[in-house]
Formats: sequence, C-alpha cells, structure tokens
Amino acid sequence: MISGAKQQFSRKLKAIVAHGIADESERLRAEIAISREEADKRAHEIVESQMTINHQVQTVLTELVERQKNSGTIILDQATAVTKIFTGLKLYMDPRDIAVFPHIALDGIWEHRITDAWLKLVRPTDTIIDIGANFGYYGAIAAQKTEKHGSKVVFFEANPQLISYIDKTLSVNWLHEQSIVENLAISDKPGELTLHLLEGYVGSSSIHNDEQVNALMGARMHAKTKEKITVKAVALDDYCKQNGIKTVDLIKMDIEGFEEQAYRGMRKIIKDSPEATLFVEFTAGAYEKPKEFFETMLKDFGHLYQIEEDGYTTKVKKPVYEELVTDASDWVMFIFSKRADIATRKG
Repeated sequence: MISGAKQQFSRKLKAIVAHGIADESERLRAEIAISREEADKRAHEIVESQMTINHQVQTVLTELVERQKNSGTIILDQATAVTKIFTGLKLYMDPRDIAVFPHIALDGIWEHRITDAWLKLVRPTDTIIDIGANFGYYGAIAAQKTEKHGSKVVFFEANPQLISYIDKTLSVNWLHEQSIVENLAISDKPGELTLHLLEGYVGSSSIHNDEQVNALMGARMHAKTKEKITVKAVALDDYCKQNGIKTVDLIKMDIEGFEEQAYRGMRKIIKDSPEATLFVEFTAGAYEKPKEFFETMLKDFGHLYQIEEDGYTTKVKKPVYEELVTDASDWVMFIFSKRADIATRKG
C-alpha cells in the first residue's frame, strides 16, 4: 500500500516537474522570440539610421559639388565685384567689405543654415519684405523662386551706397519685374535717423554708435565709424498702406539691433496678414525691453521656430524666453509665424 502511494506520489512529482520544465521552456522560448524581435527591430533601426547618415553625407557632398560648380568671383574694380553663388545668382558686392563678401566669394553661400530655412519657406506668389537688405542676398535668392507676376519682393536698405549693388544684381539676373528697391530705414514712425557707416564692414551700417556696436559684438569685431549720414525712415505699416500692400507673407529683419523699434511700426500689417512669417535677428543686449519684445512677437504670430544645424526648422513647443535667450551679447535668428505647419523637421 505504501509502495503504491510512493509510486503515485513519484508519478505526480514527475508530472509537476515535467509541467514546470515545459512552462519554463515555453517562457524561455517566448523570451527568445521577444529578444529576436527586439534584435530585428534594433537592426532595422540601425539600417535606417545608416541610410539617413548616408543620405545626409550625400546631400552635403552634392551641395559642395554644386557650390563649386556654381561659384566664381570677378573683381571689376576697386569697389565692385560680381560673384556667382550656389543658386546660380550673380551677386554684385563691394570687395572691400570684410563682413560678408569673403564668405560669399569663397563659399558661394552666406549663413547656410538660415539660407536653407529661408528658401524652404519661399512660395511662388509670396509678398516678401527684406528689411536690412545689405547687398540684397536674401531678397534676391527669394526673388529667384517667385513668379514675375503675382509676387513682390521689397528690399529696404538704409545705406544709399548699397543700392546700386542691389539694382545691378536684380538687373543681371532678370529679377526687376517682381522686385522693388527702397533706400529707406524701417522704424516705428516716419522721420530721419543718423546712420553710422563702418570702416571695413560695408554692409553693417548701424543706428548705434561705435561704443554700442562694440559692446554688443564684444571681441568679435572692432567697429569704427567712417562716416555719419542722415537717412529717411518710414514705418512699414505706413509704407504698405501708401503702396497698396494689403498683406505680407515672409519678412526678414536684420538691422543691427534696431529691430525692436522697427517692429513697433509694422504690427498692423502683421495683424492683417494671416500667413505672415518673420525671420528676425534677435540681439537682446541691443533692446530696451528684450523679453517684452520677444513676448510681443510671440503673441502677434502665435508660433515660434528654431533653425537646426542642418537648416531644418523645428517648432518650439514651450517658448520660454529665459531658456531661449541665454547670452544677451549674442544674437539668435528666430522664426515667428502665424503658420502652424512650417517645421521642416517634425517632433
């Protein structure tokens, strides 16, 4: 009897052990299957990542080849050079300028991240405003992408010595039909302003004096006024009303620390423009109330974007001034927009 019970117990024990082994075996198989699935997933991610890297490398190489193919500079006289940039545009410049000319002449491009982001947002029938046109680089490459009828590109440049360069660029590239060149400063009201023309920095004239410019730039440059001139200023709101411009689509504003004052005179046209986008060189140290200025633009436009190293734009989900402006002496290129969909890289 005891022997039979022992046999029965032994059989049950073996069954339990066998069942346990089967369960453990099944669990191990499941873990192995999951590990294989994770390994396959990770391998797929690595392949995709490598493909992305290869694509980016190829894009850079292609861009370098195109720049080399399209670039070239001819010095016409002491004050005039024409250089062919990466878009094929022939750009007239002053070779005595040390701020912009060496970069464009040698690289075929200027501020490549901003250039990439800017061109990605230009649409064929846009009304585009270039405030602080300098030699006309941003306005001209935008004009290349717009239609001759149905679009408008307005160049505002306060320095009268730069106007002839812009005019020549537009003429040689057949871009005059959709372009207007204004020798005007943009401010908050009409009037006159004193403009400081700097030695060596031909396109970087400023409303600020030498001491203010050097304080803003730190050790990066040494500004010295060559000449002071009086220039005519206008508010963008007034200009648009007087010239029948009802809405604007794309604005670039880079006026050497005078952006805060200029912005006060353009809020109506921005309010009236449902698809307005503003590229603004934001230099906190140059403004009376930089945080208030930032928050006013954010309120007027509704959306803020930043430019990544590769020229793609990403949306700033929680725009906090203190987190975005960390150095008052340096500048940041912000993109404020009424459009919620202009990020070229999602996430």
